[in-house]
Amino acid sequence: MLAAVIAYMNGKPGGKNASACNDAIDSGLKLVANGSLDGARQKLATAKNVCTGKSSAKADDLQAAISKAGAASGGCQRSVRAIERHIDGHQLQSAAKGVAALDADCAGASTVDQLRKQLARQQAAAASVQVGVRQALDGKDAVAAQNGIGRLEAIDREAPELPQLKGDLQALSAATAAAAAAATPSEAPVSTPAVLETAPVPAPARVAPREPVPARAVERAAVAEAAPADNGAAMRNEMALSFLRDAERSLAEGKFDAAKTYLDSARRIDPANARIDSLSRRIRERERQVLQTETTIK
Repeated sequence: MLAAVIAYMNGKPGGKNASACNDAIDSGLKLVANGSLDGARQKLATAKNVCTGKSSAKADDLQAAISKAGAASGGCQRSVRAIERHIDGHQLQSAAKGVAALDADCAGASTVDQLRKQLARQQAAAASVQVGVRQALDGKDAVAAQNGIGRLEAIDREAPELPQLKGDLQALSAATAAAAAAATPSEAPVSTPAVLETAPVPAPARVAPREPVPARAVERAAVAEAAPADNGAAMRNEMALSFLRDAERSLAEGKFDAAKTYLDSARRIDPANARIDSLSRRIRERERQVLQTETTIK
């Protein structure tokens, strides 16, 4: 009787496919339960070929079971934790490589989807900061560029653009320092005084006994020695006379203060000049007369 039923079922259209579909699904689920996901995927491929119509939903169930098991596997969990560490450690490049290396089952896990979204947000923030750094460099703002590079490193210290940005910042800082140095006048170098070498003192030469100098030569020498003193006295006398003439002119113009100033200068140069006292009396007398006249008029 059973054989007849089986023969009947196999003889119906689609009967063999239905049996093959059920076998593939059942075998696949057993392999998933045993942790053999590769074998389960092979059964899934068979089920997709033989499960038709309403039976195709069974293939979808096997697919979901494999994905769930794959996400829960030790290998997937280790990969997910590694990606989390990369994101927390500001290593976005390593995190992106980790996501790309996941197999299909692990990549479809809900935890991986959350990590993928978090990674995308961090990458967008890093790109925005990078644009700001480039603008600061173009604007010759080294301080803003330095701060921007610090923020970029805080988001992604593996950013491929970091070496170039740091190099451009270093060049900008060097150019700014050179311009500042050129604008500041440099101090003249302090010269070190040269050490003078003392020449050896020659031994005193023997002085031959001098012959008596003739009287005429003695007189000429005396005149020569007295000449500088006479020249100095003549110069002082001429200067005193010049101040006295200025004093007399100021007296004639009624400028008594100026006359007294010139007179004092003449007295300092030649205090023995007899004209000084005489002119001083004239200045005092003339000044007294002017004061009396002004008083009488008032």
